[in-house]
Amino acid sequence: MITDKLNAEFWVISDPHLIADSMHDNGQAFSRMQKTSQGKDLYYQETVLSSFMKMAQEKKPAAIIVTGDITFNGERVSAERFRDIFRPLKDTKLLILPGNHDIYDGWSREFRGKKQFYAGQISPMFWKAIFDKSYGHCESEDRSSLAYSVQFNPQYFLLMLDSNYYGSEETTEAPHTRGGIGKKQLKWIEEQLRWAEQNHLRPIVFMHHNLYAHNPVVNHGYVLDNAHDLRKLCARYNVKLIFSGHIHAQNILGPQGTTPTTEIVTSSFCSNDQGYG
Repeated sequence: MITDKLNAEFWVISDPHLIADSMHDNGQAFSRMQKTSQGKDLYYQETVLSSFMKMAQEKKPAAIIVTGDITFNGERVSAERFRDIFRPLKDTKLLILPGNHDIYDGWSREFRGKKQFYAGQISPMFWKAIFDKSYGHCESEDRSSLAYSVQFNPQYFLLMLDSNYYGSEETTEAPHTRGGIGKKQLKWIEEQLRWAEQNHLRPIVFMHHNLYAHNPVVNHGYVLDNAHDLRKLCARYNVKLIFSGHIHAQNILGPQGTTPTTEIVTSSFCSNDQGYG
């Protein structure tokens, strides 16, 4: 259990897309990448995340939850730097889940002068090793993915899902935008929801991809490919709340059809105004 306080607070950020300062020299290649990065701030993320961490040191939320895309493009050094930025936290637990840019991303690069160079990618094993403290709080882990569950306090049970497609080895291919929940993970999710119900805990789900279409025009690749499977579980176990990211835009949708779930999408922390929930 993260905390025994009933009125405890957690903060949510999504899509920080950190590229560690050590991965570039502010040269021409990096400048070109910044200009084509769809509004992401690549220069000051270490500074902004450090400031956010210091604010958490002062206000002491019970947890900070990050709904994926920790790294710019899956650089192992960037994930390690993200962990180190938040290492000074004593009263706040850091709970991490991966996004589509984090595991075996073939775009992983470092930038020197006019050139780009391949950078070390993140395997599932490295992910768990880097963020071992997050997994150290878990009640259960899904063996087929990077999903895990955490009891937040005496009332709430958190499911940290892995909604991403990635291979089993390093690659040179672009990361998948689309996402879905595998059959084995769905079975594990149902087991966790059943356990929460039996123990009178209210479940809250966190994932990178979206359960609902938050934009009627641009939603392909953002909504889970098999959202209907997760929606069925949400209806069966009366899941009231999901947090997600991926679309880089803040939005909230209430229950849809027979699904009783409200979904809160948190905007990208690497874009102005560094939104968090």
